[in-house]
Amino acid sequence: MIKQNRWLCLFLAFLLFAGPALPVQAAEADFASFLIDGDEMDFPQRPLHIQLYQRDQTGTFVPSDQVVGSFPLNRTAGNTTFYIQLHADGVQVTVDYLTDANSDGVYELLDGQDDPICDVVTADGRLTAWDGVDHRLEEGQIFALPADLLASRGQAVLQGRLAAGQEDVDPDHLIYLLSLSYVPAGGGEPQTLHYYLQLFQSVIIPSDVPVGSWYYEAVEYGLAQGFFSGTGEDSFSPQGTVTRAQLAQILWRLGGSEEGREVSFTDVSSGDWFLDAACWCAQEGVMSGVGDQRFGPNQVLSREQLALILYQYARRTGLQMEGGQSLALFTDGPSTSSWAREALGWAVDHQLLSGYEDGSLHPGQGVTRAELAVALYRFCQDLLEL
Repeated sequence: MIKQNRWLCLFLAFLLFAGPALPVQAAEADFASFLIDGDEMDFPQRPLHIQLYQRDQTGTFVPSDQVVGSFPLNRTAGNTTFYIQLHADGVQVTVDYLTDANSDGVYELLDGQDDPICDVVTADGRLTAWDGVDHRLEEGQIFALPADLLASRGQAVLQGRLAAGQEDVDPDHLIYLLSLSYVPAGGGEPQTLHYYLQLFQSVIIPSDVPVGSWYYEAVEYGLAQGFFSGTGEDSFSPQGTVTRAQLAQILWRLGGSEEGREVSFTDVSSGDWFLDAACWCAQEGVMSGVGDQRFGPNQVLSREQLALILYQYARRTGLQMEGGQSLALFTDGPSTSSWAREALGWAVDHQLLSGYEDGSLHPGQGVTRAELAVALYRFCQDLLEL
């Protein structure tokens, strides 16, 4: 089956978007059951662009068909194991690795026709490169595929497809296509189930945070630390803005979530979710009000405000406040508010904030969620050394 029908099955799977989306824990067919046991999981429909490759007469892989569509993706993070239980004899289990070696959002799937490029599960439970033998498994067998095993095999596959000498391999570049194939012993229609898997090390990254983006690692860190939550189902909104209350809440948690003494702000009341955070930030000298006894919780946080707040937080922890980039190097550096100049120069010097390609700094512009994620990541890792 692997040799003769594999390409047709794969192409139809993509063309018809036939991969089943799993419910929260398991999916089952007459011939097999598939179970996910993980710390964190979700099952979004995700648009994918897949380029299929086949060998030409010289044995070189060349582009063949392309498929663009919405696919059910089974995403997991943390300690995860995939279980397969067989209800019939003759089931075959294969794993294909969809790689995005160019980081361009197009996933490559390689098919070798008579010499397939895939892994198989053997009767003794090993996941190994296909060796030319059809490994037909027996009814009643249960196989466990740990996520770290899949990631290890996928990393080796991805490394083999990357340019020579490229050592850094991000497993988040991979989508795993797990296929369960069955041909009834007495004849009948072949049956195949396809499951599209994506594995994350610590936390599931929303789909609007592209792998390889300048803020990807920072968002991953921020989500894992609880600094951020998503803005909707499978979204982070990296270009969205941040309010002063949201930053206060992050810094309050970073400072230990101590109960803040009441501070007299006319726009902060006892029922507000940010009450403790706003009061704590004010009493610790991390954030001050915006005038007229107002905290401005719903005001959009500007880049120069962020610089000043992180500067004051760092000084509170006892850090030596050394260094400072000259703002005159930026076309709009002189427009920085007088109260923020020292802090913004410090933030730029420590790469918490950076300028734009046109040489500007936009000190009064609202900071984006992506920019805040990067600033917090570098602040915590490089300065606070958390």
